[in-house]
Amino acid sequence: MQRSELTIDLGAVRRNVKRLLDVLEGAEVWAVVKANGYGHGAVDVAGAALGAGASVLCVATVPEGLALREKFGETRILVMGPTATSGELARARDAQLELVASSGEVPEGVRVHVKLDTGMGRWGLSELPEPGANVVGLMSHLASADCDPEFTETQIVRFREATEPYRHLTRHLANSAGALRFPGARFDAARCGIAIYGLRSTGEAGSRRCGCSARGRAPATAGASWPSGRPGSESSRSATRTASAAT
Repeated sequence: MQRSELTIDLGAVRRNVKRLLDVLEGAEVWAVVKANGYGHGAVDVAGAALGAGASVLCVATVPEGLALREKFGETRILVMGPTATSGELARARDAQLELVASSGEVPEGVRVHVKLDTGMGRWGLSELPEPGANVVGLMSHLASADCDPEFTETQIVRFREATEPYRHLTRHLANSAGALRFPGARFDAARCGIAIYGLRSTGEAGSRRCGCSARGRAPATAGASWPSGRPGSESSRSATRTASAAT
């Protein structure tokens, strides 16, 4: 068994957030840091993204949001997954987390984003109800922005038509591919994951860079890179993760 070391380049995270802000032309970047920042370290990535201009942190569960609240006291944190229990709802309310309502119930006493299903077929309402006083955002999720332009445009139109009467609320639809490829999907904010982290794969066949590009430029890679930074460089100061890999 050999030990593999993965160096997380927080400088790449910062550069990618700044690049996204340039591309979005006024819309906000909301950094998706669920699942421990996709294994990159949620606290480290969140700090880098916020420092570069991201406005909101997006997680999947209430416990993920609570863990970040301890480190980022006043930052807006959006829990995108369903709230499982009344106890979770109470903890979310106490921590001032923002929740997503994807069924008929809209929680009271907490800031809520109502999710409309425009074609993803996973979570969301088929029709948008009249938003209550505690609703601060309207959202949906693109199903195939990386591979199906026609259906993506259909989703954008559906979302725009459904939310147009409520333009005073924050509207957010785009994921990374939507933000970079479809200007009409940007609305007020884009929830970006892969475009913040970047992706590079290396192997015997050589190196290849994949993922979305911002106006022809691929995102800088925050993970999956072997240590090469000089002592004291940003790369060598950033967080490292170690795992076993079979030879």
